[in-house]
Amino acid sequence: MLKRTITGACYVAFIVAFFLLREFVDYRIFHVLTYIFTILGTFETARMFKPFSIKANAIFAVIFSVLLVPHYLALEYFVLTGYGWLFSIGFIVLALLIVSLVCLIQNTDKKTYLATILPYVYPSLFLLPMLFMNEIGSNAFVALLLLFVISPLCDTMAYLVGSAIGGKKLCPKLSPKKTWSGAIGGLFGGAIGGLIVYFIFTPTVLTLSPTVTAVVFAVIGLISALLTEIGDLFESFIKRKAGVKDSGKILPGHGGVLDRIDGMLFASLFIYIIFLIV
Repeated sequence: MLKRTITGACYVAFIVAFFLLREFVDYRIFHVLTYIFTILGTFETARMFKPFSIKANAIFAVIFSVLLVPHYLALEYFVLTGYGWLFSIGFIVLALLIVSLVCLIQNTDKKTYLATILPYVYPSLFLLPMLFMNEIGSNAFVALLLLFVISPLCDTMAYLVGSAIGGKKLCPKLSPKKTWSGAIGGLFGGAIGGLIVYFIFTPTVLTLSPTVTAVVFAVIGLISALLTEIGDLFESFIKRKAGVKDSGKILPGHGGVLDRIDGMLFASLFIYIIFLIV
């Protein structure tokens, strides 16, 4: 427990440091955090499925992850401002086409093909919204903060309520410890997270009354928490398919990077779209 607590505190301090650097030095520094998540997350996925994918796929997947974020930044800042997102998605599609062609030439079966392409999609495709979110102007800080507050609160409340109440299992085949009571507690945790961000930072991202805006932030938290739980179950699913307990060992007591950001990956696109609209 002590090891888990220390690791968790260090991880939180690491994230907070990037938020501070973003606000007081340069907002683009936050891209470094997304870059770290992309490389480490891809490495963990590729390593989990290395026994099931084509030869040397893990190496090429990591090379792909190393190139993805710089590819976006180079195009966004120096070539076609505002269209970097399009080329980033195109870069992923190109990688998938190349890998699919190699699999076709090698006549791989369906299981091998899926294991081979997964590291080019998960987590990189789901981290792109976080990359784009950092570029949406004055609302970016609040959007990113929602992402990093809601998911942890959802996980924490799900654990506390599930441990206290217990009850029927949510999805025993994927995650034997998760319960329906914990899932409901996680949803409330997400709503609370949305309200915390609103009341502390009083964002002016909506031209509505304060009361209505607070309700909107609670709903954003609720939906983001639901997506967080889906993301967590998805990672449990792929870990079960890979036959591993944790995605990695880089965070003692917590597992790998994917074990920390799995829920955020699914919530990021939703939050990004909301803040694009407003």
